[in-house]
Amino acid sequence: MTTMGLVAGVGMSTPLGLDARQSALMLRARKLSPGKTGHRDRRGNSIGDVRAIRIDDACKGRERLIELAAPALVEATRGIGAAKGPIPLFLSLPPRRAEEEEPLGPDFLDVLGKRAGVAVALAASEAVVLGHAGFAAALARGLAALAAPGAGPCVVVGGVDSHHDPAVLAALDKERRLHAEGAWNGFIPSEAAAFVVLARQDAAPPIARVLAVATGMEREDGTEIGEAATEVALRVAGAMRAPVPWVLPDVNGERHRVKEWSFVRIRNRSAFDEAKTIETRLYDELGDVGAASGAVHAAYACMAFRLGFAPAPEALVTLASEGPARGAFALGAP
Repeated sequence: MTTMGLVAGVGMSTPLGLDARQSALMLRARKLSPGKTGHRDRRGNSIGDVRAIRIDDACKGRERLIELAAPALVEATRGIGAAKGPIPLFLSLPPRRAEEEEPLGPDFLDVLGKRAGVAVALAASEAVVLGHAGFAAALARGLAALAAPGAGPCVVVGGVDSHHDPAVLAALDKERRLHAEGAWNGFIPSEAAAFVVLARQDAAPPIARVLAVATGMEREDGTEIGEAATEVALRVAGAMRAPVPWVLPDVNGERHRVKEWSFVRIRNRSAFDEAKTIETRLYDELGDVGAASGAVHAAYACMAFRLGFAPAPEALVTLASEGPARGAFALGAP
């Protein structure tokens, strides 16, 4: 089996934990605990979300994403970044979801690197704005950069997102997409940041192996349901043992996303065995983390391999954006 790249470092910041180890163990222990915010929906009820209590509730937008991402970036690159010089960074970021939402700005990666004290090779870095599936695209670009002639020994790939913003919550409430009494098709908003350091074979001891990654785009005319999602999942599954032993889809409580994922599993019966394929839904323990979804799933799987609680030695992660972007990737134990 061909390994596309090695994971040499991991970092994660979630409402459940301050680092990757704590977050992963709390996710495994099923410690989801939504809380009320100071924001109210159209019916006057308090909006609930899952948020990091270490960050002041008044902190929102660009600054909140920086506060979420900086410690996770520090953790992932600890012992690697300073010794290797500037590192390319490929980061999945959320699209702007409301006119009132603060733009992240073209200097976001620069500011993040400086806040974390990590030297980021800005000319070789890229922000990927595709929503949930953005991490798969960022991972593909990071692997390509690592394999390019003259490339350094490491690249960093990650994602960060937060729904804790009045403008974002108001926009979701307007569309009746927030989980609440009277909104039967909503999801629980959350926030997180996570990063993985990709390295070549001789760069550092591995935590995990990247087995495959694929991306695609659904048709937006409504004539297909999950065709691209099915294709990318099957392409990635082809690099794994059959049937897929462990799958982590990023589905949340919204009916259309659950329906699409059910189609993907049905169409890929050769890859997914109802009795043998273990399915883990991190949404049930953390809520929806948007553009950070892929990075959080990657960090969780890496920590599961490292700490010995992974139910299988290989994991397939599927990602579906609110728009047409779809992605999937597979990780294996080192």
